[in-house]
Amino acid sequence: MARCLASAVFCLHPLLHIGHVMASPALSQASTAFETDASQVQDEHKTTKRHLLLRRAKEVATSQDVFLFLIAFRILNALTIRTFFQPDEYFQSLEPAWEIAFEANSGAWITWEWKNQLRSAIHPAIFAAVYRLCFELSNVLRLTPDYRAELLLAAPKATQAVIAALGDYYTWKLGERVYGKGSSEAWTVLFLTVTSAWQWFCSTRTLSNCLETTLTVIALHQWPWHWSLEATGDESADEYGLRVDCGQAEELAKLCRCFLLAAVACVLRPTNVLIWICLACFSLWKTSASGRMLKLPWVNGSFWVHVTSLVHGPATRRERVFLVLEAAICGSIVLAASAVVDRLYYQQWTFPPLRFLYFNLAQNLSIHYGRNDWHYYLSQGYPLLLTTFLPFALVGLYHSLSPPNPASTTATLLTTNIKRQLATTSLLVPFILSFISHKEVRFIYPLLPPIHILSAAPFTTYFSPLLTSHPSPTTTTNCNRKTPKRILITLLVLTNILLALFTTNLYQPAPLTVLTYLRSRASHGPPQQHQQQEITTTIAFLTPCHSTPWRSHLIHPSLKAWALTCEPPLHLPPSQHPTYRDEADRFYAAPSSWLTVNLGKPPKNAHEQVLRLKALEAVNAGVAWDGDPLSSLSTIEGMKRERKRAWTAYLVFFGQLEGEMGKVLRGSGYGVCWRGWNGPGGGWHEDWRRRGGLVVWCLDEEEKRRWRAVEGRRMGGRGDGWWWWGGGEWWRRWVLWG
Repeated sequence: MARCLASAVFCLHPLLHIGHVMASPALSQASTAFETDASQVQDEHKTTKRHLLLRRAKEVATSQDVFLFLIAFRILNALTIRTFFQPDEYFQSLEPAWEIAFEANSGAWITWEWKNQLRSAIHPAIFAAVYRLCFELSNVLRLTPDYRAELLLAAPKATQAVIAALGDYYTWKLGERVYGKGSSEAWTVLFLTVTSAWQWFCSTRTLSNCLETTLTVIALHQWPWHWSLEATGDESADEYGLRVDCGQAEELAKLCRCFLLAAVACVLRPTNVLIWICLACFSLWKTSASGRMLKLPWVNGSFWVHVTSLVHGPATRRERVFLVLEAAICGSIVLAASAVVDRLYYQQWTFPPLRFLYFNLAQNLSIHYGRNDWHYYLSQGYPLLLTTFLPFALVGLYHSLSPPNPASTTATLLTTNIKRQLATTSLLVPFILSFISHKEVRFIYPLLPPIHILSAAPFTTYFSPLLTSHPSPTTTTNCNRKTPKRILITLLVLTNILLALFTTNLYQPAPLTVLTYLRSRASHGPPQQHQQQEITTTIAFLTPCHSTPWRSHLIHPSLKAWALTCEPPLHLPPSQHPTYRDEADRFYAAPSSWLTVNLGKPPKNAHEQVLRLKALEAVNAGVAWDGDPLSSLSTIEGMKRERKRAWTAYLVFFGQLEGEMGKVLRGSGYGVCWRGWNGPGGGWHEDWRRRGGLVVWCLDEEEKRRWRAVEGRRMGGRGDGWWWWGGGEWWRRWVLWG
């Protein structure tokens, strides 16, 4: 870590040069005609010193230094995220990983996608190895359950942080390949990536889209871009007759690495293949225009017929052959490896990418999770990805798609060609994905690095006086023209920083903090003196399904929980899908009646709840239960009818449901034990069921008394305003990292 921080000193000079300019008050003052010669000399001296520091930093900042800085930066990023984003962050990666690492009876929640073989096990296998390594390490170090839980929480975050740092690093390297090594545009690419609000918010989350993005940008860096130029006969070639880029003789090895990484990305997310189809078309085919005049004798005239057709090129015949062969060989290797991994996980031979396309396209089951407008990716997707950098992206797209200058040199022509391919791909892929009803911004996340590269040129051009100007006698006299741009770039970066901090610390933190509270109840609950085994703590999540993480954050085996489900209608024909209601829908349609039918009368105390739970377990196991006088025949018969749910020691639900739950639980032993602040305004959410902070009701009298004391101190000593901010609890948790 010390090496990472030392490297950051060198890397931040070129990366944060803009901030250095803005941070110096003397440099931001406009020169006027009334300034003295001494002040002009002083300003010129400072400007010269600034540029000497920038030049030295660029020379010293090696690739290794940049990479170490990015690792330290993303680890800090990962460990400071305290908010909930998407259920897939946990249920499509960490939950199956937990099952792989700790076996099927470990309490992981395996969703319908995994039960129907829609997902490749490659992604969770990475985190399964991390889990197992950390578990064995905790055994060797003899860590307490609390410290073991913290280690198992932090390890996947650190792993994903390294993956995100690799993505940032190769985005910068791809920028150097496009604009030239050490160019201002390449450093701007790194600047845009590091200061991106979306990257801070999403890149270190354990979503398959994040790994897909990193694999895609590394593969793009290895892609033979120069093969999309017409061969002139003057280029260098390797032993296979393939044109090499920048004198490098390992063209075939680079192509192999590219296709291996691209194939893994396609296995993880089958829609990733659209990117590679677009790029392959630029090398395999080109358009050819021709025409002729056709005479029309019956009108004594003629007209011009224009014909546009696809022909081979611009890659040479040998390059086209190697492109197809390497794609087939590398793709087959990855598919074979994926088949083995999936065979080990599913215990049968299956092909998840094909089943993924069948369920989501042929059966259109993705619509069960929402329908979006056709223009979603243009009106919401790219604006969310780019935030304040969106105008520069639009300008970059426009310039990249404009006709190239015929008098351009080969290097300039290659840069123009790469940008045109990236721009075309960045527009075609969202266009094709728009035909699918269910859309999410993370589906186009792999296009963010190419868009940052396209944005770098107009960004650098617009702020060039701040980025690339050299000291001259007129520097101080032109300072007044730089001031507005300094203010603008300060606002752009500051807006991104504020957005990043808000979305990762203040917007919807309750789904994570509630699990921190529940873990503390499992690890700190005092056992009864006559009990020798670990106490089981039961929890019911009466929330829309997947509203919180599951076993990856519950951690402790003593925490037993159930939640409302939302399985799609796999058993129904497509014509009945619009009218289908899952368990969560039925609960929220009538919470009171659902609880009465499925759980019965709420218990009056913790002892009654435990006895009912034991009775239900006995009935489910087919064992006669006669140890509880409270369990009458009618109660047992009711359990036999449902046999799925039981009242638990803790109930978790969103604040908007508290009024209804208060009516149902009136006269029972339940009371408020904890409240979780979920952001300003109660954590407003487009789903009305998720509005309000999370609330925990329990049967433990000591817990209820403790909470009443805490709530009394907050409301009595500081007023409603302090309660709105959560009594400062969120700030203490942020400082202490959870």
